Amino acid sequence: MNKDMRVNRVLSLGLAVILTLGLGTPAVAAPQPAQGTALVSSAAKAKITKKTNSKLTMRKTPSTKAASVLVIPKNTTLSVSRSSSGWDQVSYKSKTGWVPAKQLTPVKAQTKPTPKTVVYRYLKSFQSLRQKPAAASTSLTGVIRKTKVQRLGSSGSWTRIKVGRSIGFVPTNQLSSAMPAAVYKYSKSKQPLFQKNSSKSKKLANVASGAKVEWFRTSGSWAHVSVSGTKGWISAAQLSNTKPVNAKIIGSRWLIADTVLREGNWNKTKSLGTVRAGEKLGLFLTKGSWSKVRTTRGTGWVPTANLTSRAFKAIPATPRWVVKNTTLRTGASSTTGKKASVSAREKVTLYGTSNGWSRVKTSKGLGWISSKDLSANKPVNDVLKGNRWAISSVAVRASTSSKAKSLGTIRPGSKVGFYRSSGSWSKIKTGQVIGWVPSTTLIDKTYLPLNNVKRWATTNVNLREGSSTSFRSLGVVPKNQQVTAHGTANGWTRVTTTQGVGWVSSTYVTSNQPQAPVPDKQQVFRWTTANVNLRAGGGVEHRSLGVVPMGEKVTFLKMSNGWSQIKSSQGTGWVSAKYLATKAPVSLQPDAQRVLKAIDHRFGDTVSNIHTIRSGSVGHSAGKAVDLMIRDYKNKTRIAQGDKIAQFLLDNREQLGVYYLIWQDQIWLPGSGWNEYSASGKYGTQFTNKWNDTTKHMDHIHVEVYGDSGSDGRLN
Repeated sequence: MNKDMRVNRVLSLGLAVILTLGLGTPAVAAPQPAQGTALVSSAAKAKITKKTNSKLTMRKTPSTKAASVLVIPKNTTLSVSRSSSGWDQVSYKSKTGWVPAKQLTPVKAQTKPTPKTVVYRYLKSFQSLRQKPAAASTSLTGVIRKTKVQRLGSSGSWTRIKVGRSIGFVPTNQLSSAMPAAVYKYSKSKQPLFQKNSSKSKKLANVASGAKVEWFRTSGSWAHVSVSGTKGWISAAQLSNTKPVNAKIIGSRWLIADTVLREGNWNKTKSLGTVRAGEKLGLFLTKGSWSKVRTTRGTGWVPTANLTSRAFKAIPATPRWVVKNTTLRTGASSTTGKKASVSAREKVTLYGTSNGWSRVKTSKGLGWISSKDLSANKPVNDVLKGNRWAISSVAVRASTSSKAKSLGTIRPGSKVGFYRSSGSWSKIKTGQVIGWVPSTTLIDKTYLPLNNVKRWATTNVNLREGSSTSFRSLGVVPKNQQVTAHGTANGWTRVTTTQGVGWVSSTYVTSNQPQAPVPDKQQVFRWTTANVNLRAGGGVEHRSLGVVPMGEKVTFLKMSNGWSQIKSSQGTGWVSAKYLATKAPVSLQPDAQRVLKAIDHRFGDTVSNIHTIRSGSVGHSAGKAVDLMIRDYKNKTRIAQGDKIAQFLLDNREQLGVYYLIWQDQIWLPGSGWNEYSASGKYGTQFTNKWNDTTKHMDHIHVEVYGDSGSDGRLN
């Protein structure tokens, strides 16, 4: 019997045993050929699977009288471990027992088909998957290096492969049976990783300078790489085959001019690109006249002369003018070397600034000049245009700023040469000094100073801004009111009054104090609490006969519908009774006067009226409060102007003696700042159920002062 016949016989015997066990027939011992013993034994141990054809009771032993273990549901698939006398031993729910073999149905074993052998290969390089085995054939897709593909067959020098769902051809010599070794490169600088080979595509991550990346291929100026498991594209020019040396940054530098970044420390080495002026660089080291730096273009070398150790702000070439003779230096510091002297009024070109210094091009070359010695304004050829006289003691400044250097002080009455005006400043010459003073401190007529002497108004006289009737009136100084005279010019006297500082005609002031009138016991007097219109009748519809100044004592004649008929300096007429007090007004406190003087003419026509002393308010009745009425107060522009006035008062509260403000239903208090006013329940409780635009201070700013605590310092 040959070998094949013996094998077939053994397989047949094994199959017979399996079929016998599968039908539940008790195993019968029978002699088997020796050469098949191993195969039969293996088959006898094969797993037999059966399914219950009804609900069965599992018994402890193969007998219907044995104890019940559990009940097995119908159609349950079980594994038979052995058989005995029509019973099969099975396991179910971790229990082992016996069930009648006739109530089990064999389950046919599923024969698994023999799998076909699958052959895989790996791409050695990026390849186009071709539709046909030819380089000119249509490309179906691109396959990157190291991709695992299924080999399907070959055609000449081409191999047919499957990649994902795509099937096509690649050159056979670009396939390997083993995974190709990874190729690594290093990033020369910090750069973005893009989804596609375009800087306009999605940015996936940032690649750190010196980072190790896996390289797949290069396409044009781009390289396809993997960075920490993320595949994308970076600049091929920023990749190196060698690992960069990790130099330590020792400081920061800024470029003062556009500079070519070089691979080495001399001009003929390869250019890595141009780095723009103003860029902040990391400094590694300085070698000779060159410095190794890290830039947005990568790491390379630049001339040390193009670096500064302080932040440099680059500016496009801009003209500037030198305001005085100055020094051109080698660096942005007074301790650096002197290159040359630059004359005042020279036009230079500005390229940038650093640490209060400007990098400029002058007739003496490139260098640094102190920024304060430059001006954006072309100098004017000054010519003396006449004379002016100082009306107060004032510092002569080096420029048009109250913070500029003082060149000296001129006294009241000083005659100075006048060049020109610039804004609110005038350029003058006094002796050998040329500088600037506020225009308001000068007058174009000879000014004779007086030592703050007392004068009295001989009649109701207008207080004017300047020394002629062409200047606007600041108010009316009542007859017999005492004023302080500072000086005279052109028949006018400069005085301080309760209405502020201004000019009155010298004709209407005297050095003789008027005699106090003998009081008439039969007369009833009132005192005005504001500058108030005297009208021809009892109502605003009647024409105004003039303005009765605040604080004037008037003769009360009679009352009608809230209007009082009075006799005043403006004649006999009617005024609103709410502007009259039964007692002589308290004098306005010095701090309140400081506020009036500070506000005067500073904010155009925003303030329509000013109220000070009146009854009904502790602050007003004590002369410690000023109400600044805002014109057209519902207009957004006017509200913004009111905000500026409020901020001005707060910025100068120490100089003016300001205690607190109320404006736009908000109250400002020292230590807590702005808080709600009417809604707080803590302030203005006297107005409860009487809130309106006035009581909420929507139409005016209420200024409360301490009394006389202002420092009288220069106002901000």
